[in-house]
Amino acid sequence: MLLYLDNSFLNRPFDNPDVEYHRLEAEILFFILELIREGKVALVNSSVIAYENSLNPFEDRKVFIEETLKHATIYQSLNEQIRKKAMYLIKKMRLSPIDSLHLATAEQAGVDFFITCDYNLIRKYKGNIQIVTPLAFLTSYENSNSN
Repeated sequence: MLLYLDNSFLNRPFDNPDVEYHRLEAEILFFILELIREGKVALVNSSVIAYENSLNPFEDRKVFIEETLKHATIYQSLNEQIRKKAMYLIKKMRLSPIDSLHLATAEQAGVDFFITCDYNLIRKYKGNIQIVTPLAFLTSYENSNSN
């Protein structure tokens, strides 16, 4: 199972832990990181994630994400096909340029799940990959492993 974790999810452990769903989504991230270390799922890193993370003004968050992405088994670089798909997503689904690049990159990498905390993005995207909340991923993962 191949996963793409967007920056909203990768930053979740640093969000206000007094907000229950922040705490839950952070716990799900740490669960996924354990699955990655155990080889039960695989992680995609990309030049888009690296670029967005380079803009992160918080050094502790930036370092955490860099360290997390060292566990990725696939690195997807930006290419012309991804750029064209991103332009299509911007025009057709009215997604932001950075979100469009993330999704086009994830599609190119052939991910099974794109996990995000951006609920607006989930609502807008109607494409070729499964874009889910952390909780929806967890539910799907548990259901697929209980059969």
